Amino acid sequence: MPKRPRVVVLLTLVIACTPSKAPVTAPTSAAKTTPAAKDTPAVAVTFDDLIIGGRDLELVRTEAMTRALLGHFQAGAVPVVGFVNGSKLEDGPAKTERLKILKLWTDAGIELGNHTFSHPSLHATPVNEYEADIVRGEPDIRALNATLGLGLRWFRHPYLHTGTSLEIRAEIDRFLAERGYTVAPVTVDNADWLYNFVYTDAKTRGDEETMARVGAAYVASMEAALEFHERATEALFGRPIRHVLLLHANEINAAHFDEVVAIYRRRDYRFITLEEALKDPAYQEADRFVGKGGVSWLYRWDWTRGRNQVDWKTQPEPPAFVQELFAASQ
Repeated sequence: MPKRPRVVVLLTLVIACTPSKAPVTAPTSAAKTTPAAKDTPAVAVTFDDLIIGGRDLELVRTEAMTRALLGHFQAGAVPVVGFVNGSKLEDGPAKTERLKILKLWTDAGIELGNHTFSHPSLHATPVNEYEADIVRGEPDIRALNATLGLGLRWFRHPYLHTGTSLEIRAEIDRFLAERGYTVAPVTVDNADWLYNFVYTDAKTRGDEETMARVGAAYVASMEAALEFHERATEALFGRPIRHVLLLHANEINAAHFDEVVAIYRRRDYRFITLEEALKDPAYQEADRFVGKGGVSWLYRWDWTRGRNQVDWKTQPEPPAFVQELFAASQ
């Protein structure tokens, strides 16, 4: 594969964007011949960085983005879990209005998970501070989940950074299990956050031509990403699995998530809950990944096996014009 453009390489190192009592991070190994679940292919959809991912926006625009996303979920009958960064609710007078926006998710019947309070990287934060940040993010999420008759059970690591040693991983796993969390893994990931930066900036300028061009590129990238991860899954398991898709609560998804849903439906996917997805035996595969990247669980399983069954160099990248616009916006 050609050398990645510098902007993507740097950002991939930073971002790459488990069931039961112990988080699914290092369970027993599953053979490639794991029996296929009869109802696959299927996918669980998760959204990170609530109330909004990427650039912070004025509250009217954030609420419009949120309502548009929720409308797509309802229209497509798509179960979702939303992962919250408590710091995005802020403190003081603005918190009341921001909580109202977050409450739109639970009013729509959507369960919320903890994405830490301030979105720190575990790779750059002492373990005790990271654990304190997890706890700090809990109160508002617990209160909103309670309106659905639910507790707080889902956790996702910011940047998908799970620790650069087995000892750190074990400590965080212990801490999460003690607090009743299940780690939400990710098998299909794409740089929606990067497209969104460019899209949001164009929207702020009223540049509809760039919005349309970036939106079309984003939708095409989502299909390419799915095709790549399907091939990776076939290489690892010899069958489809129940995937977990990671996206972000942002304006590009508010505009185009219905088209993402259409891609999956054309490929005969069912949309299922995160809980249903994790019943797939694939999630019992051993994961001893301790690299610095924030990567898909497919990559982690391949890395743990040490067999290099997937050619990760063929993973699709954003087109050059998107990368250039993103670099210019930083």
